[in-house]
Amino acid sequence: MIYTSTSCLKHPKNIINVLKEYEKAGIKNVELGSAHSYFNINELKKFNFNFLIHNYFPPPKTSFNFNLASQNNSIRIKSLNLAKKAIDLCRQIDSSLYTFHGGFTKDPQKLGVKFSRENMSTKPKAILTFIDSLFVLVDFAKSNGIKLAMEPNVVQKFNLIHNKNELLLFAELDEIEILFKFFKKNELGILLDLGHTAVTSHWLHFKKDNFIENLRSRVFAIHISNNNGFQDQHKSLTKNCWQLMNLNLFKKIPIILESINLNIKEIKQNLQLIKESL
Repeated sequence: MIYTSTSCLKHPKNIINVLKEYEKAGIKNVELGSAHSYFNINELKKFNFNFLIHNYFPPPKTSFNFNLASQNNSIRIKSLNLAKKAIDLCRQIDSSLYTFHGGFTKDPQKLGVKFSRENMSTKPKAILTFIDSLFVLVDFAKSNGIKLAMEPNVVQKFNLIHNKNELLLFAELDEIEILFKFFKKNELGILLDLGHTAVTSHWLHFKKDNFIENLRSRVFAIHISNNNGFQDQHKSLTKNCWQLMNLNLFKKIPIILESINLNIKEIKQNLQLIKESL
């Protein structure tokens, strides 16, 4: 099934306006994304979409940096509480899957920009904190009948330290496989972002096709957008882009368009390219 992220449309802050535009366009399958201002979640009941929920949703009244690996206990608790709200909302709107990002050794001020290097945790310590958070979420998700999937982080040049990734967790296969030792497939899957894979594989020097093949059995959903292979640009798809060439491996799971700054016509063109690739 092909989904459209609410982050795709230009000027996405007001999610109700986004959903009205999608409704008018005949879009039926929607991922509730992370680019929106606070709103009354009861308004979602006005719409008849097939929903998925991703990461920083529902947006809180007071914004904060979502990080399940945070060494700041206040941020970690806020992150856990937001994830629990998302899982509870999944149950309310009949959505079977909640997806979220891997954590960070440093609480970011903003994603997609250079992180400060001050007050970084070590990776082993941050990974253990993230695993502790996951035990809480896995139990909560099970009790609500909701599946969980983690999205591997994207590593870009500006967040490398001496050409190494010290800031972003679970961008590399060996770290992701640590999670598989603690959580069974029915407890935790992967939201595989093909745009992230293209960029991270370049800067960390691994083969993206091998990365996909090693994760394939644990992939619950796909994020797809285009980029130049060096930056996480979330651009429009093109007919021969690498990301589309890999979709036929994942015909039976949600494929979610996550290109940004598109109008409705461009969204439909991207959705058609996805459909033709399956």
